[in-house]
Amino acid sequence: MDDKEYVKNTCSKCLNKYNDKDLCNIVKTIDGKFKCCNEDLGQPGEFVRTEKGYIFPIDKNKDLLKLAFFLDASIGKIKKHSRDLLDLIEQGDVLEIEEDGDIFYIGIKKDITTFSYSDIKESIRKKEVKLLRILTHEQFEENSFDGGYYYD
Repeated sequence: MDDKEYVKNTCSKCLNKYNDKDLCNIVKTIDGKFKCCNEDLGQPGEFVRTEKGYIFPIDKNKDLLKLAFFLDASIGKIKKHSRDLLDLIEQGDVLEIEEDGDIFYIGIKKDITTFSYSDIKESIRKKEVKLLRILTHEQFEENSFDGGYYYD
């Protein structure tokens, strides 16, 4: 399927759908397929999380979104998006937070303890603690050394 066929068969949200010279935000991916970053995603100001754990904002021109669609083989397909960055936090993510000048790293593998992500998110929303960074569980698992091998 070429880009014009993609517009005809798939793209439903592009204003310039029938303009032969400007095919909106359609990009050809590494695997040779075509996608449109307007198709299933939100607007500038939202955040995106990919299957491989990358989180980034949708900028005004959607440049990062277009790049993500092109590189989906290496960064993963878009998993979810939201205006609220906290909505993208998943179980197992490591959060760097600051409270009263102290910095903490929190990662909860199973969210069944008395201290949960929902508690942390609420504290961040109330500005009781400040969210500094998120290390997604996909990135953590991909880049971590498994010390259990030596201490079994």
